[in-house]
Amino acid sequence: MFKRKAVPSAECDASPQRKKCCLVFKEEWMKEIVEAETQKSRSKVRVQLGELFQYSPDVGLICKACAEAKIVGDFSTGKKWSDGWKLDYLKRHLISKVHESAMVILRNRSAAARFGFGVLAMLTETATDKANRMEVVERQRSLPEEIKILINNVLLAVKMNTSMLSVQDIHDHLALYVKIPDSWRSKNYAFEFLEAINSVIHSEGMAELRSALYHTLIIDESTDISVTKMLILYFKYRPVTSTEHKTQFGGIVKLTSCNAEAITTAVKECYTANELDLMKMVMFTSDGASVMLGKNNGVATRLKQSISHLVEQHCVAHREDLGVDDAWKRVPMIKEMETLLRTVYTVFSRSPAKKSKLDEMALVTGCEVVSFRPLNEVRWLSRHFAVGALIRNYEAVLKYFEHEKVEENDPVAKYCYKKLSDSNYHISLAVLNDILSEFASLCKLFQKSSLTTVEAVQYARAKIGQIKEQYLGDTVFWSSNVREMMVLYKEWQEFDSGPILSFVSLLCEHMQKRFPEDELKEWASFEIQAMSTQSHFDFGAENIQRLVEKYKNVLVLGDCETPEDVVRQYRDYKYVVAEHVKGMFTALVKECPKVTPNHQLVPGITEASPDTMLRTPNGLEEGQKGQYLQLGPRRNPEGLDQLLLVPRTNKHTPKVSKLTSCVATATQQAKSSSFSEVPN
Repeated sequence: MFKRKAVPSAECDASPQRKKCCLVFKEEWMKEIVEAETQKSRSKVRVQLGELFQYSPDVGLICKACAEAKIVGDFSTGKKWSDGWKLDYLKRHLISKVHESAMVILRNRSAAARFGFGVLAMLTETATDKANRMEVVERQRSLPEEIKILINNVLLAVKMNTSMLSVQDIHDHLALYVKIPDSWRSKNYAFEFLEAINSVIHSEGMAELRSALYHTLIIDESTDISVTKMLILYFKYRPVTSTEHKTQFGGIVKLTSCNAEAITTAVKECYTANELDLMKMVMFTSDGASVMLGKNNGVATRLKQSISHLVEQHCVAHREDLGVDDAWKRVPMIKEMETLLRTVYTVFSRSPAKKSKLDEMALVTGCEVVSFRPLNEVRWLSRHFAVGALIRNYEAVLKYFEHEKVEENDPVAKYCYKKLSDSNYHISLAVLNDILSEFASLCKLFQKSSLTTVEAVQYARAKIGQIKEQYLGDTVFWSSNVREMMVLYKEWQEFDSGPILSFVSLLCEHMQKRFPEDELKEWASFEIQAMSTQSHFDFGAENIQRLVEKYKNVLVLGDCETPEDVVRQYRDYKYVVAEHVKGMFTALVKECPKVTPNHQLVPGITEASPDTMLRTPNGLEEGQKGQYLQLGPRRNPEGLDQLLLVPRTNKHTPKVSKLTSCVATATQQAKSSSFSEVPN
């Protein structure tokens, strides 16, 4: 090595002075732009020193790369200079060998993490790590078409309502015919696919819900496979780009408690998380539990404190089921039938051997055995399914219990045979099955996503009237199946219809209480048939005033518009509708002069709601497109109605003021809900 040549002191004194040092570190140095290598780029790029260093008065200056690479040195733990700070010290470190070593370590580590290889990774990886690395490489080689097949299999399982555990079996079966990657077939990836699909659908649905003017919230509490309480949310709304209402699944929320306060908090948190406007909720629908619809401290009452215009609604399917349950418990013979149904189900559901004997009996009698269904108080249609299964298996079950009574002297078989061999029980069960079938069809009708409040109550009251006329009139109209049984058992004994007709009477009584006639009193003003037949000048004005007062917080009225203006415009609208109905019926009679003489046709306009005539802000002209005239037999044994589409001529159709349109559009959401909770 060469030694530095000594410099005379005089010459040293004449040399330029060294740059002065700063006693403290300057924060503005971190904004200095330099050219340096980064972890992502081997070539030099322009970056701020603040991206490469961090400084604190207590620790000192730390190089982020050296600290992450765990390089031994002051720049990894905190560098301080006792004789002062210089900006050059930072720049010199960036070109030092220590810093370059740190960058090499970080690049190798990043490559090993991304691609699963590298010297360090290859030397330390286990057999599991190697298998995972090979799986990643194989996934990167998979074609998009192959991935689409796997996603379609997941959607198929969802459509079939099967478990995600079965998706792997679907993959394996499909792999016999087409090529699909092995690495994507596990159930874990099926859940990932489903989660990705759900996130997209949920975000799109929530975006559409946020843009809707108003919506209805439908909730129900449930319990998962453990004991965790969950809250299920559905939303019903009309998209701004459509005239049809949609029902959107909102999600499942875990509850901390099942009281009204916890449920209300969960609802509000759901609205906040999905950025939904709570004031757009115009109706709250749930079951009839006091925690939901209690007048003093229910969830609906708590929500009304924030949403003054909120309307609460009891689920119509629950109302029907509760009406059946109330009548079911008050008739002794029906309770005895329930005991018989539960006993028969228990006998065959818990013993494969007994079920096998029943199948043998069915072969002898030439009958086909169907599965017995349990009676469940919290399941809709469970009574109908249980009674229907027993009726279909009646002959085989009777033979089975007769054999067990004689051969095994079984007390349960003796009890069941005694009941089943009673002709009164057999005929009463058949009548009960007919009645439950009628209300089962009504319950299924309540599940329609496009069902409105007006339609739901009308369907319920129509069914009540049908049952009363069939069974509670001067003449009882039994079904053909029941009449055949009566002829068959006539030689044994006369049928005692008292208990079953008592059940029908109680059933109609409880159903009428749960679906009162004046429930839709406020909406009677929008009944098209009523508007077309009522000649009273002030018809509907009082109801319109109530609706405007109820929804004054959500109605968009002009500065000069008052509730009296709405009533005045409603009167104009009412007389326009009456004239159009008269013209449509006259034209229909001319087009259909020949009518079957056995049928008395009665006209009736469907869609009796504001949505019919005021579906769009343009008023009556565009709203007419959603109407049709319904003609049908007053009494048709087949139960079929003839629907005739009536053409519309909008050439001379007058328009209704946008104020009346605003009233109908804003209030229709409060009645346009299916009110059918999530099926249990």
